Amino acid sequence: MAGQDKDTVTVELDLSEVALVIGEEDGAMSVRVVAGAEVPDGASEMPAAPEIVLALAMRLLKDPDFHDDVLDWYYEHQDEDDGEEEEEGEAR
Repeated sequence: MAGQDKDTVTVELDLSEVALVIGEEDGAMSVRVVAGAEVPDGASEMPAAPEIVLALAMRLLKDPDFHDDVLDWYYEHQDEDDGEEEEEGEAR
């Protein structure tokens, strides 16, 4: 893909939102954190949302087992979410 422009998608975030963007490039995971508003440089504390997203990003990058744990958790709970969606659809 060297020398080629990458296709991009634009996502608008509310000022209070933070996105964790996970990708894959050449077989390796890439992680980016994008915030709807910048945290001031001199801030003594970071708001909860950016702090949680940064913690997740760091853990994904530095703890290979965490990646597998997240996927395992997702697959274990996927059936629960599917059942809830079906129940909501039937109630309408």
